[in-house]
Amino acid sequence: MKAKGPNHPFVVWASYFLWLISLFSITWSLLLFLFVGDMLIITGTDLVNAFVLLSGIIMLPTNVHMLYSIASGKKLDHKAKVVCCPIWLCIVWIIIINFVGVILCIQRIRLCQETVMRNLSMGMRNYRNMPKYKHFIDNLQWVLGCCGLNSYKDWFDHDWCDKMRDYEWDPSINKRVAQNKKQPTATDSVPLSCCKSGSCISNYLLELGSYSINTNGCGDLVYQIITISMNVHLVMFLTIIIVELIILKCIVKKNKSPCKSKRNKLNVRHIMPIKNNFNASSESLQLNPDDSEDLDESAVQVERIKMDIYKSAGLNQYQGCVDSMERVFE
Repeated sequence: MKAKGPNHPFVVWASYFLWLISLFSITWSLLLFLFVGDMLIITGTDLVNAFVLLSGIIMLPTNVHMLYSIASGKKLDHKAKVVCCPIWLCIVWIIIINFVGVILCIQRIRLCQETVMRNLSMGMRNYRNMPKYKHFIDNLQWVLGCCGLNSYKDWFDHDWCDKMRDYEWDPSINKRVAQNKKQPTATDSVPLSCCKSGSCISNYLLELGSYSINTNGCGDLVYQIITISMNVHLVMFLTIIIVELIILKCIVKKNKSPCKSKRNKLNVRHIMPIKNNFNASSESLQLNPDDSEDLDESAVQVERIKMDIYKSAGLNQYQGCVDSMERVFE
């Protein structure tokens, strides 16, 4: 099908697609930074999310300008300014930013499992002392319905709670615990965020059982979520790069083609050279001497001019010139 507008149909639909992608990228990345910013930093995915936001911020004005030109029926010019940069430069920056995003996604996918295990272990070790890690671990276990790194028993090896305040009610025991800090202690309790519901039995689990808490570890779940997220971001970055490259090629080619066609029209004499030795072979172009007597002087002059034009040019395109000469002599 032929395009009705001055722009290629792919450019039109791709501009709409990239406009939607830019809105989604800005909204999604801002929501993640606002609500789970700590989780992004601890899991090492904050940099990827930052490049998603940056890509969306640059794409939005670029595609708004392109859509405005398309809606106005104008041909997209790769030299047109968007704020302070030409369109082609904005597209190049978008491609560069998304290419860096691709590299970051590949790196995060390769190191994902190691990063997740290291950061979760660090969060469990610092659960008692650092509110940032406590908040991260609690939110993670509540949302995913998991407990510990590989199992709920991982908490038994960590001094994650204040035993003197939360679990030990006998003052004599508290004193002995305070005096004997050098000896490692093991507890059979887990944080309340491991509970299946709002309240549960979260301590003395070896005696009372673990039926009221989540027993699956969080490590594998977090690894799967981050891997899927990085793969989705990778596909998005690659799609934007491919679409932007095609758009750039189309608008640059579209703007160069009129110049070529114009040059061809101006140099038509080089393509179809005029033959000065052209001889009219059509009998309709030859004058009959008997009929010429009946013609008045002006008609004979017109016929002679026709003969001269056909002999000198030999092209049917000059019929317009002949017709104009007829009108002059009339």
